[in-house]
Amino acid sequence: LMIMFRTCHFTMSHMKSASDRTPATVMIFTRVAFVLTTTILARASSIQPHIVYYLVDDLGYANVGFHNDEPLTPNIDKLAATGVVLESFYTYKYCSPTRSSFMSGRLPIHVNQQNHPPSFPGGGVPLGMTTIADKLSSVGYSCHQIGKWHCGMSSVDRLPVHRGFNSSFGYLSGAEDHYTQTRGGFVDFWRSTGPAVGYNGTSYSTFMYTREQLRIIETHDAQTPLFLYMAFQNVHGPTQVPANYTDLYKSKDINYTPRLLCLGMIAAVDESIGVSLQALKDRGLYNNTLVIFTSDNGGPHDHANNFPLRGSKGADFEGGVRVAAFIAGGILPDGVRGTTKYGLMHICDWYATLADLAGYKADDPRAAAAGLPAIDSVNQWPFLVGGDRVPHSNRTALCLSSMADPGNATSGGVGGSGTILVINGTKWKLVRGSQGTSFFPGVHMPNSSHDGSDSGITIPGAGMLFNLTADPNEHVDLSAVGAHAEVLQTISAHAVACDASYYQSDGRDANDNSAAAAARSTYGGFWGPWLAPGPVPPPPTPAPPNPHPPQAGVFYKNSANSALCLAHEKKALISDQPVVVFGKCDSTSKWAHDSDGAIYSVDLNNSAAAGQETAKKYIRHHPPEGTCAVGVTDIIGIRTTEIYTTFDAAAGTLQSANCPDMCIGASGQGGVVSLVKCSDAAAQGWTQTPGI
Repeated sequence: LMIMFRTCHFTMSHMKSASDRTPATVMIFTRVAFVLTTTILARASSIQPHIVYYLVDDLGYANVGFHNDEPLTPNIDKLAATGVVLESFYTYKYCSPTRSSFMSGRLPIHVNQQNHPPSFPGGGVPLGMTTIADKLSSVGYSCHQIGKWHCGMSSVDRLPVHRGFNSSFGYLSGAEDHYTQTRGGFVDFWRSTGPAVGYNGTSYSTFMYTREQLRIIETHDAQTPLFLYMAFQNVHGPTQVPANYTDLYKSKDINYTPRLLCLGMIAAVDESIGVSLQALKDRGLYNNTLVIFTSDNGGPHDHANNFPLRGSKGADFEGGVRVAAFIAGGILPDGVRGTTKYGLMHICDWYATLADLAGYKADDPRAAAAGLPAIDSVNQWPFLVGGDRVPHSNRTALCLSSMADPGNATSGGVGGSGTILVINGTKWKLVRGSQGTSFFPGVHMPNSSHDGSDSGITIPGAGMLFNLTADPNEHVDLSAVGAHAEVLQTISAHAVACDASYYQSDGRDANDNSAAAAARSTYGGFWGPWLAPGPVPPPPTPAPPNPHPPQAGVFYKNSANSALCLAHEKKALISDQPVVVFGKCDSTSKWAHDSDGAIYSVDLNNSAAAGQETAKKYIRHHPPEGTCAVGVTDIIGIRTTEIYTTFDAAAGTLQSANCPDMCIGASGQGGVVSLVKCSDAAAQGWTQTPGI
């Protein structure tokens, strides 16, 4: 740094005359010094930072509190307020192409524009391309994938653990039930190298992904750089969420169920992020962490909101491709916190941007040798941390999608494309072909009178031309304005060049019946790889040990005192309902599980009417109105949909299903148990035994 400042000072002080030191010249030197200083300081204080990427599925631009007054997202909003908000961050218009773009460092038109369900072969990232996780692993990172993959699953070598990740936990395809983890008649749930048997149907997916984040963070070696890729299932359909999250919106009087469920789903994501961030801070990792938050595309018109952007998921209008995004974390320079950047950036740019921080080279010689497209990624780190003195990004052109993709219409799009070009400092956009939606949403949408579903259009001629600098929400089509004919010609030529460079990863956009046969016979009812793999790379560095799934028909006792067990007892404390206690190991301490992991009393069930589901008595909270406060008593009662308790064998905790960070706590002295934080010592140390 001293050499840099002395060089700048020497150069300016030895100019021939004062006329050489014009304001413009001084500004140039100041900007150079600022950029170099910011970059060097950021890297010097954060050598190989930890990287946590929260990718939220189908999140609408207006489905976060820092863009709209309706969503309740305090943790996300606080992160955005202390980070750098990215107001021109782009993705593809739907799922798999965006994820393939992030993983490969290519624009979707150079890797994958198709959305493959679990029975379609190929797709995703070609095996010859080096993923961003491969790159991070090569320089010492421990890499973990949680949640949605959707980057290829038809052969073993396409699984996350063979694409650079040390571990994975989640689903391989694009969508499924949030409670049962099923799709198309089979379960899509995978842990690293095999089906996640015993986890499916035990909990709401976001709760399981929260616990997996905690497991990774709490077992991580702090001296090793961490890459945690948390790809949430929320807020992708089906729109499902425990009632306590929609109850948060009672005061807002939202009468349209799809919108209310979506808002509840993002509230659940917000809570998960808050728990994850606290774990990073508790481990002393946060100060050396870069947090990235984005959606994978615009929100769907039927339950999400992209106000004030035009269109929705599946369209090349801004509402389908420009998403809520920011960076935050302890490594950001203080001077850029709380700022907003408007320069052009694409999700593929993380490949080169993270190379600047992690220390790998942003190239892909393996792909080049195989004749595959080169990376398109642009290093945006100087722009991201440069503050007002670096207002422009290093990207001036963006091929959002291509008309050349024959599978575009069948994979989720409707055969259109979008192109952005910066010309003389002005951001221009061309939208061509068929677009599934083109409506302008209201502040609080969708609603019972309008959800944009009838707004699809087919654009004639060269397409619709927009000046995004002056008209960021695409209200005025300038394609017929003579004064802009040259701009239209220039951007049209660029769009045609995008089409000419189109590449689609191997595979076909069609069903293969062998996939279902393998799910049935090979994997016992789980979707999984069914085609012969190519050369499978060696397994990555071992991840933390996999936790064992909960087992039915066991006892629970606390390892801190082997003489005491989880039991039930009549107490005058709460009417005449039995309460959960920490006491004698006898018939009252026998417990079993339903298929979804909910714990009920064997003793009380045996004394009730045989075969009557409602007769079972479950561990639940009192009062039952979804409260998650420390000290809430646990009782035995009839189960509700969301309020019950499950056992996490890996953590040694009895977990509240509707309160993801709350568990049953007990001291070694016996007595009534109650809710405590799962991180509390009183919540930990539970084990299971076959009997007393």
